[in-house]
Amino acid sequence: MKERLVIPEILDSLPHENPEARRSRRDLRRVNWLMGNYRWVRDRILGSAVDEWFEIGSGEGRLSFLSGLGGMNFTGVDFAPRPDEWPESWSWIQGDLFEALSGEGSEMRSGCVAVLFLHHFKTPELRKLGEIMNRRFVNLVFAEPARYRLFRLLAYALFPFVNRVTRHDMQVSIGAGFRPGELTMALCLDGDWMVEESVHWLGGYRLEAWRVET
Repeated sequence: MKERLVIPEILDSLPHENPEARRSRRDLRRVNWLMGNYRWVRDRILGSAVDEWFEIGSGEGRLSFLSGLGGMNFTGVDFAPRPDEWPESWSWIQGDLFEALSGEGSEMRSGCVAVLFLHHFKTPELRKLGEIMNRRFVNLVFAEPARYRLFRLLAYALFPFVNRVTRHDMQVSIGAGFRPGELTMALCLDGDWMVEESVHWLGGYRLEAWRVET
C-alpha cells in the first residue's frame, strides 16, 4: 500500500435518499464515533483563535453539535441538501466545492475542517484545493483514513455490523488515505504553515495546520 489508489466509492453514486445510502451514512457515523474524529475536531476548534469556519464535505452536518458552544460560525459546503439539524444562523452552500471556495470574502481569517473527505481527491485536485487554502485560510483541521495494511485488516472486524456499501467503501477509503507528509505535499501548502500530523491506532490520519505569524 505504498501508493494511494483513488477509485469511486459506491455511496457517492447513490441518490441521497436511497435506503442503502441512508444505512451507509449511519454506518459512517458509528465509524467516526469509534475513531473519535469529531471529538478530536471539537478539541482542535475549541483550542483555536479562529471563530469563522468552513466544513467541506459536510454531508449530514455532524458539526451542528458545536452550535451549543457559542461564539463560532460555520459554513457547510456539500452537494447534499442542507440538513434539518444545521443551525439556522449558520450558512450552507449546496454545490461544487471549488466554486464555493474560489470567491472573495475570507480575508485570511477563516478555518477549514474536513472529516473523511479529502481522500476522495486525486493529487491534481488536492493541489488545486491547496491553492485555495493557501489564499483563504489560517487554520486547517483534517481527519482522514490512514493508509496502512493493518487498518485494512482491522476494518474486516466491522464487516458483520455494516452494509455492503460500507464494507466496500471502507476498504476503498483506506487505499486512498494518507500517511504523514503526503497530504501536506499534495496540497502544496506554502512555507507560512506550521503542521502537526498523527496516526490514530484505529486507522485515522489527522492533520492540523495553522499560519505562523510573520
